[in-house]
Amino acid sequence: MATLKQLKTFIAVAETLKMSEAAKRLYLSQPTVSQIIADLEKEYETTFFKRYPKRLELTPMGKLFWDRALNVLNSYETLNQSMKNSAVLRPLRVGVTLTIGDTMISDMIQRLQKSHPDISCSVYIENTKILEHRLIHNELDIALVEGVILNEKIHTEPIMEDELQLIYSIDHPFSGRDVIRAEDLYNCEFILREVGSGTRSIFENLMQTRHIPYHVKWESYSGSAILDGVARNLGIGVISTRYVKGSSRSEVIHACPIKDMPMNRYFYLCYNECHAFNSQMADFKDTAMSMK
Repeated sequence: MATLKQLKTFIAVAETLKMSEAAKRLYLSQPTVSQIIADLEKEYETTFFKRYPKRLELTPMGKLFWDRALNVLNSYETLNQSMKNSAVLRPLRVGVTLTIGDTMISDMIQRLQKSHPDISCSVYIENTKILEHRLIHNELDIALVEGVILNEKIHTEPIMEDELQLIYSIDHPFSGRDVIRAEDLYNCEFILREVGSGTRSIFENLMQTRHIPYHVKWESYSGSAILDGVARNLGIGVISTRYVKGSSRSEVIHACPIKDMPMNRYFYLCYNECHAFNSQMADFKDTAMSMK
């Protein structure tokens, strides 16, 4: 029977498809990782990986074992968290993307704990890609994200609408114009969120679809830094209206939709399909939906 160490090693190799990368991640030697994989294949009398000179490839049995191994580790982590938090009636690990973290999560958690004081929340603020990884590895119970997660292991449902808008300084040439169209953005210099964020993905997909070239002058995890850079006319940006409404820089920043390129979106509630949808997750969902 496979041990937890063997399962964690297998998952690392399956994710990286390189024994050397898995060894670095796990702080093990490469021969040790290779031996663990060989032992697993011998145990189950199958081959999990096709070996090539510079890479590995999962076999059908390898893909099946990967899926089952994740389920086992998820169950183990759920048990581990439950026992660590045995003194707390209802622990909850919440992940949110940066827009939500900057503009909503404090109010949301305050409301949740006011109506459900027995819930103890831990909050992690990361971009969509990182939260997806955390959900798959059972490092979170639930997440609220601004990007789209397509992994079949993750349940997603839209629960809240949001809109992205173009922002620019009162000193920018766009200032004073009544209408801004997509074609006006040709070769403009932008201050954008980091790669992996939902905001950045939506904007870039729309610009690529319309074949509009542009330049990323700055990129930042911080919405406040983007607002500050735009306010100083160092570039234009695309950001959630929630940032703009709560900004102290509204007197020096204009915000407007792009007439022929609407950027409406949803925030999505997400959780691992292997994770039981418990009462604290349901209470968090109700609280989030009440903030529409």
